Amino acid sequence: MYRLLQEALTNVVKHAGASRVTVALVEDDGTVELSVTDDGAGFETDAASEGFGLIGMRERIALVDGELSFRSRPGTGTTVTARIPVKRRPPEHATRTPVPPRTAARRNH
Repeated sequence: MYRLLQEALTNVVKHAGASRVTVALVEDDGTVELSVTDDGAGFETDAASEGFGLIGMRERIALVDGELSFRSRPGTGTTVTARIPVKRRPPEHATRTPVPPRTAARRNH
């Protein structure tokens, strides 16, 4: 997600001419979603060239079985949304065998 965010913000600086950018990162229902929205120039998504930045974003998302989408129109800004499934490891303590509590032995005097 870090590299996707980095590329999305680079695109805003290079191409959008935006005065405001909003970044949201949300985990919900087994998915992490990153969205970057700007109020810049926007573009026709059908006519957009696949520069190296967009190609790299698509390749990274594909490696983790994610989805990448763009929503934009000239004069309305752009939203880039990336979604990836959450793959969690079990908590470390869940993989250990529980050790029964020890009790002090009583001595008879």
